[in-house]
Order: sequence, then structure tokens, then C-alpha cells
Amino acid sequence: MKIIENFIEDKELFNSIKEILFGTDIPWYYCPTTGTSTDVSGFFFMHHLYYDNEFRSPYANSILLPILYRLSLKKLIRARINCYPKTSKIIYNEMHTDFDNGHKVALFSINTNDGFTFFENKKKIESVENRMLLFNGNLKHCSVAQRDTNLRINININYT
Repeated sequence: MKIIENFIEDKELFNSIKEILFGTDIPWYYCPTTGTSTDVSGFFFMHHLYYDNEFRSPYANSILLPILYRLSLKKLIRARINCYPKTSKIIYNEMHTDFDNGHKVALFSINTNDGFTFFENKKKIESVENRMLLFNGNLKHCSVAQRDTNLRINININYT
């Protein structure tokens, strides 16, 4: 597991990504389950950037490519933006891995809040603006929504 603070060093570039994601133009899609397809402990909204071997969003160039250029990857599996609404209590979603096969995860936080990613080994990684969390995709983890900001936005990238 590795944490990289200020992952996008160019503040202007980071702020432009953040403006898009907190703006009113990006379409968000409702997901009634979190973690696994049967986990109804909460909900979130997402926007696919890359899925099923193709770019799915007109925002891929402006949001995803600046991140991919900073990662060492062989193959992109999936990239999506997660948007968690504010909750009134701490909810640990179901533990999961994003995929069954061997892969890596890059989880990029867009804003600072009291939400976090929790791992099966009890490690807690807080959401901090412009923080990149890199970890082995075999590690079971879950998202924990925030209570202090209206939205928690992160970009989840799965790759080899």
C-alpha cells in the first residue's frame, strides 16, 4: 500500500479537474448498492470514464489522462468516478475486491472529508484532497461515506 500526497503537482490542473467534478455538467448515475451487488447499506453515484475496453466519457481526456500519465500501468481495466452523498451516521459498506483476478487499484481523492477507505486488516485511509492511494486489488476494502461534506468524490482506477 502506498500513499502519494499532492499527486497532481500542478495546482491549476488539479483545480480544473475538481471544478468539473463539482460542477453541474457531469452526468451522475445512481447505484443502489455499494461494495457488492447485494450490499444495500447505502448508495452512491458514479460516472464511468473507461470500461469494457473503451473510453465511455467525454471527460476522459481532461480528468483521466492526467492521472494515467502519472501511473505505471500495463493495462487499464476500469476507471470511474465515485460520488458519495453525505450521510448522518458512519456506514461501513460491505467488504469487497473490485475484481476477482489479479489487479491493482489507484484511488484518487478529489476532496478532503471525514469519509475513508477501510481495509479488512483494519487499516483506515482518510479522504484527503489530491491524495492517491495505491494498493493490491486482492485486499478486501470498503468505502465509508462522509458526514461533514455534501459530497465525497474519488476516482477509482483498476489496472495491471
